[in-house]
Parts: sequence; C-alpha cells; structure tokens
Amino acid sequence: MKQNILNQSVMFIVGLFIMAAGVVFSVKADLGVSPISCVPYVFSLTFPLTLGQTTIILNVLLIFLQMLLLRKRYRIFQLVQFPVVFLFGFFIDLIMKYSDWIIPATYFEQAALCLLSCVVLGIGVFFEVKAALTYLPGEGLAMALTQTFGVEFGKTKIGTDSSLVVIGIASSLYFLGALEGIREGTVVAALLVGYIVRFLHTRFFLLAQWFKVRKKKITPLFCKPFYPSSSLRLREHISGRKKRPEHIDM
Repeated sequence: MKQNILNQSVMFIVGLFIMAAGVVFSVKADLGVSPISCVPYVFSLTFPLTLGQTTIILNVLLIFLQMLLLRKRYRIFQLVQFPVVFLFGFFIDLIMKYSDWIIPATYFEQAALCLLSCVVLGIGVFFEVKAALTYLPGEGLAMALTQTFGVEFGKTKIGTDSSLVVIGIASSLYFLGALEGIREGTVVAALLVGYIVRFLHTRFFLLAQWFKVRKKKITPLFCKPFYPSSSLRLREHISGRKKRPEHIDM
C-alpha cells in the first residue's frame, strides 16, 4: 500500500513538472497559451507577479469555487489540491528561469514549439490521470459542476475552459489594451491536448505495470473520496467511451 502511494505520488509530481514545461513552451512559442493559462498569463503581464504566482492565485480561487459549489459535500481530502497548485506554480517559475535561451526566430519555429508544448502538456496530463491521486483545480471545478448540476463532465470541462479564455480576452483588452497570450496556439492547444491524452490512454500500457503487485487490488488514494464517480467520468471523457468502474491493478 505504502509503496503504491509512493509510486503514485512520484508519477503525479513528474506529471506536474511535465505540464509546467508544456505551459512554459507555449509561452515561449508566443502563439497563444493553453486555455487554463490564459488568465494567469495576462495578469503576469499586468501586475509585478510571475506566471507561476498568478497560476497559483487563479487555482486557489478555483478551489474556493469548488467549496462554494459543493458546500457540505466538499471533502477534506480535496484540500490536497492546495499544495499541488503551489508546486505547479513553483515548477512553472523554475522552468521559466532556465528557458531564456528558447527564442524561436521564425513563425515556423514558433509553430513547431507550439505543437511541442501541446504534446508535452498532453503527456503531463496523462501522467496526472494515471497517478489517480487528485486533479488540478481546473478539472476539479468541472467535476464540482458535474456533481452539482448533473451535467456530464465533458461539457462542464469545455465550459470552464471557454470561460477562462473569455475572461483572459476581456482582461487583456481592459488592462493591456491589446490581445495578449490568446491566439491560434490557444485554439490548437484546446483541440489537440485532449486527443494526445486520449491517444496515450488507449495506446500506452507500460506505466500500468509499475503499479502491479501480486495479491491485492487497491482503489487509488484520493479518487474514491474526491467526487463520486469523478475518476470514472474523467477516464470516460479521455478515452471517448464509457467503461465499467474499475480498480487499478497493483
């Protein structure tokens, strides 16, 4: 059990680092950041804060929104999202600090870096889902909306992402007087990352072997108390089809 939790934690942290790298690559490509990073990016240009710091602030607000929606149904296990978002913001700033040398000179290089950021972000999300510990507050908010209003996860996820893009556009126009950080790359990320995660989920089975032990099966640590059926709904959304509830082989 303890070894399994350790493996899941390592995988989740690795996934966070990879996702942070994907965010940084999208910033360096300068063709538009992913939907979840639109608002933090605009506010990092508006106020004397780093992208990692504004990412932390946004995600903390999303956690409080989950609390407002779920109220008494909000479980203490979900508080694990707080250290997760601080670690995620730290990783973003760390990678930004050592990526000054990444300066694409042509539009072709920008486009290539944008596509690379989508692939890297998709790999990070895949690790996060496979670890089955918890999820970033963006997904958590979508799950809270699903539980509160009975709307399927795929629709609430699209809704939250779209809302963040709209807020990013409005904030950019109001504070900066121009559209910053939201371009064709934002649309590409919104469309491509999900397909990459789905591809990895259906094709890549090696990581599953890491969790296998001989004689017992254990439900992932935080998935069961996190939201009823939330882990299953997210897996169904990623894989593109419904499955029976399943345990992860240990």
